[in-house]
Amino acid sequence: MKNTLLKKILYAVAAVIGLVLLLVVYLAVTFDPNDYKATVIQLVKDKKQRTLDIKGEIKLSFWPKIGADLGELTLSEHQSDKQFAAIKGAKVALAILPLLRKEIVVDTVYLDGAQVNVIQHADGSFNFDDLLSKEEQESEQINFDVQGVKITNTQASFINEASGAKYSVDQFNLTTGQVAVKTPFDLAADFHLVANQPVVDALAKIKANVMVDPEAKHFVVKGLDASLKGALLDGKDVNVTAQGAVDIDAAQTALNVSGLKLAMQGEFNGAKRDVSLQAPALAVNPKQIASEKVILALKQQDAQGDFNLDVVLAELKGNQQAVESKGITADVKVNAGARKVDGHFESPVKANLADMIFDVPALAGKFDIKDPALPNGAMQGQFKLSANADVKQEKVKTSFDLNLAETRLNGDVSVAGFKTPHIGFKVHADTLNLNALLGTGKAKNSAPATTSTAKADTKPAQAADLSALKTLFLDGSINIGKILYSPYTLTGLNVGIKADGQKLALQGLDVKLDESRIHGNVGISQFNKPLYTFDLNIDKLDLNRYLPEQPKTAVATENKPVAKTAANEEQPLDLSALKALNAQGSIRIGWLKYGKTEAKNLNIGLKAQDGLASLEPLNVDVYQGTVRGAVSVDARANPAFTIKQSLQNIAVGPLLVDTINNDMLSGTGNVTLDVTAQGNTVTALKKSLGGSVDLRMADGAVKGFDLAGTIRDAKAKLSLLKGQSNTVADDNKKTDFSELTATFNIKNGVAHNDDLAMKAPIFRLPKGESKGDIDIGKEQINYLAKPTLVNTLKGQGGKDAEQLAGIGVPIKVTGTFAAPKFGIDMAALGQALAKSAALDALTDKLGGDKAGAVKSLIGGENKADVLKGLLNGKSAAKNAEGEAAKSESEKSPEEAKPAEEKPADKLKQKALKKLLNF
Repeated sequence: MKNTLLKKILYAVAAVIGLVLLLVVYLAVTFDPNDYKATVIQLVKDKKQRTLDIKGEIKLSFWPKIGADLGELTLSEHQSDKQFAAIKGAKVALAILPLLRKEIVVDTVYLDGAQVNVIQHADGSFNFDDLLSKEEQESEQINFDVQGVKITNTQASFINEASGAKYSVDQFNLTTGQVAVKTPFDLAADFHLVANQPVVDALAKIKANVMVDPEAKHFVVKGLDASLKGALLDGKDVNVTAQGAVDIDAAQTALNVSGLKLAMQGEFNGAKRDVSLQAPALAVNPKQIASEKVILALKQQDAQGDFNLDVVLAELKGNQQAVESKGITADVKVNAGARKVDGHFESPVKANLADMIFDVPALAGKFDIKDPALPNGAMQGQFKLSANADVKQEKVKTSFDLNLAETRLNGDVSVAGFKTPHIGFKVHADTLNLNALLGTGKAKNSAPATTSTAKADTKPAQAADLSALKTLFLDGSINIGKILYSPYTLTGLNVGIKADGQKLALQGLDVKLDESRIHGNVGISQFNKPLYTFDLNIDKLDLNRYLPEQPKTAVATENKPVAKTAANEEQPLDLSALKALNAQGSIRIGWLKYGKTEAKNLNIGLKAQDGLASLEPLNVDVYQGTVRGAVSVDARANPAFTIKQSLQNIAVGPLLVDTINNDMLSGTGNVTLDVTAQGNTVTALKKSLGGSVDLRMADGAVKGFDLAGTIRDAKAKLSLLKGQSNTVADDNKKTDFSELTATFNIKNGVAHNDDLAMKAPIFRLPKGESKGDIDIGKEQINYLAKPTLVNTLKGQGGKDAEQLAGIGVPIKVTGTFAAPKFGIDMAALGQALAKSAALDALTDKLGGDKAGAVKSLIGGENKADVLKGLLNGKSAAKNAEGEAAKSESEKSPEEAKPAEEKPADKLKQKALKKLLNF
């Protein structure tokens, strides 16, 4: 590409010079050339559709040389007013007599301030093609001899519209000796080069003796001394130099190099680099190939240390079909502070240059590493490598064997195609001991040295661009018996790796990580915006082994909450990775442990794209029951979560502990959740929680509170009943129940309930008798329940317990999740117990049917009817039976009328009501 470009630019310059020569010849036969400027301009316009502008005076000489001294002139683009070339001044003189022999003998050519703008269009054509158009008959060969060329302050530019490449040369100066075909001549040039592909901004200087024979395709450069200084090759202050001699005879397929020295110094990414190549003598022709020793040296210095590489290619002997070197050797030295590396390798080299086949049959080497960071402070290793490259067929085959510490790695690699390589490989190792190579891994539970208080990155995440993988074609496998890296162990790693330009896949993955067997497939496609796919099965997984211990934090007490400081201030949720994630797949885990929670049969399906993610299904057997449902997350702006789950036969106690840090309930139940939350912190999510929860439990207990025991204690201390008494939850106490149902409507983080219903051996709690709120955001409870004690207390407390039957007691639950409080209205309880005691005393005295009637009053029956029966001397029950025995048809009109109360009965009723406090 570079040679073609150079030729095109030279053609352009030659075309300009040719126009100048034509102009000189044309003007030489005229008397006053300035009178014919318009004619010349029109001639160029008619023949080339370009605009020629001659601004200066033209001066001619006729004997013994025809010469012209031109002023400033410009030439436009084809069929355009844009400038193609310009010259500030030019002077040319030709000898007359040699023209008669078809020879052109030119005095020194002076060219100053020339400018040429070369453009290669998207279709491959150039903006000077019209100047190179051939006539119908080719011109006869004419020999030329130029006494010298002197060009000063010239500029040339090249633009490739297809690739966007731009190259420019300015401050170009060239001085030559006598220039003639097949005759060596001296030249010296210097110029400033600027390019964008690759980026170059450098000054160049060239001195050499050149011989050019285009007809024989023979080119010779001797005494070459060239340099290029500036920014190039992605470096700065780079200095590239070249010395030596080169003889190229393309017709004879011969190359001779002598005294060649190439060197480069510069700074690359903060590293100072020095590279040199020496080739004292090299001869290549159809009959023989011979070379003296070739030396390549590389030195690099950076902040990490020093690196030195010396490569020597021994003498080459042979021909183009078979050439062989005694060997190639290399020595490597690294000095990076406490780390020191010494390495050496060597191998014979064979080649068939005619077929472009190269063979390195037995590259062997060894190295010695000293580093205090290594387990034993040092490590030695050996390796063997064989390689064969067929350049014409674009194929490479290699095999390798590496022994390092306790690791032996071997395999083979093949490459087909150089432009778009297709790589095949097999890698095998019995044991890969990374502990011996890298040292042991950090303990998973090690505490961090410092606590970061940095806020989460709020910059929008960008998906990784893996478009380079479009040109990656792989087909291989990796088999490693054991990989050790404390505290972890991988065993039986088998995986196939395949890439076809559309997808990169790990197929048939089978490996055991510690106690977990993992198998499945993983893939990446859509490389511009990668889509990650996976299908994994894990038999069991203990996450506690791989997660760091949570740092111990201060716990808020009842009266002294933890003060917020910069160290413990709640940080925003960082979902930036989710915003850039584009994934689809499923994971199945037979057994999973996280913290103290164990789960079975975990089945998760993941779909994530553009900040939206869903886990569906999200099924697991946990808390002695099953969980079925889905979770979705919207991370595009303010994070939003949606949870829909159905929990069946769940041990509710552990569930509450893990979710809301509350251990108030035990028992088995069903829970249906349909909730949403939005916020960028955990606290904000709790406070925004909304939705509904349906709870149904059986055979459980309310922990921290013994209802029957509390009432019995209160009865024994009636003298202390003065208002409400609070009881702090006691983990050793509980109130059993056989059935519990409740629904919660959640809004702004507060769960409201007004339909709690419970059945227990000692009480009943019907729907509508309780209500209250649970503030999830603040982790606080404010709930009032009104259970009624039942007659079954006799078996749990004897006669004292039996006396509590039928009593309804308001119970208020307050406090925090971690420290709930149970409050009983002791005044109301005391009043109820006093009535019960008075009733017992009264019924003992009354006895018989009247005792039953009085109890019926307390029991909630129609008090007016009971009182009538009591005052008439009959129990309510017997009076009812008597009335039922007499049919309506048997009653006389007088009996149907209500009986008129006597004054004595009225006095008895009044006294009884006062006694019972009605």
